[in-house]
Amino acid sequence: MKIKWKRNKGELAVVVVCIIVGYLLAAQLRTVQLTGAADAASASRLETLQELYNEQSEQNEALEDQVKQLQSELSIYREQAASGEAGSEALRQELEQLEITAGRTDVEGPGVCIILEDSTQSNVTGNEADYLIHDSDLLSVVNELRSAGAEAISLNGERLLANSEIRCTGAVVTVNGRRYAAPYVIFAIGDKETLYNALTMRNGVVDVLGQWGITVKVTMNDLLLIPKYSGTVEYRYAHTVTGEEGNG
Repeated sequence: MKIKWKRNKGELAVVVVCIIVGYLLAAQLRTVQLTGAADAASASRLETLQELYNEQSEQNEALEDQVKQLQSELSIYREQAASGEAGSEALRQELEQLEITAGRTDVEGPGVCIILEDSTQSNVTGNEADYLIHDSDLLSVVNELRSAGAEAISLNGERLLANSEIRCTGAVVTVNGRRYAAPYVIFAIGDKETLYNALTMRNGVVDVLGQWGITVKVTMNDLLLIPKYSGTVEYRYAHTVTGEEGNG
């Protein structure tokens, strides 16, 4: 009787071991299947991203070629305007004004330089974002400069056009499709005293930002250089109005 009990006990142990081993094998197989599926999904996503990257690169190359072609045509127009023909001086001046407005040429002149840095004050609100520079802060400065008559503005070297975006993307700010972190440096060409007074007046934008400890340094300069817009502007929906459309 005792021998039979030992035998049953041994068989039971073998059964238990087999069950445990089977469970472990099933778990391992499941893990392998999940890993394979994850690898396949990652490979598929990587392939998709690569295709998107290639497509974007081709589009950028096409736009760069278009810019070069337009710049070549613009050079021809400049030469024609400087050829001394009747009305060429007026045409040259108009072309120069249009280039400045469109941001298609480097410009220089007097103005102000503004440097903005994140606050170094102790966090008393519990929200770290309260002490960082946001897109709304930069837009406030830019709008104030435009209202004060700034003729050309750049942010961290990016020429700002009418359709330039300034928006937060995480802890940085995107300008003309490029990402920048603080400190932010703004150049504005115009009447330097008017621009300076517009920013530093009592309860003005510099005053408001200073309440959060954000450092804003404004200096007047006799000569600033603002580079031309390096991107492309494509109009897909807007077009000029012809005489017949205007009369209709």
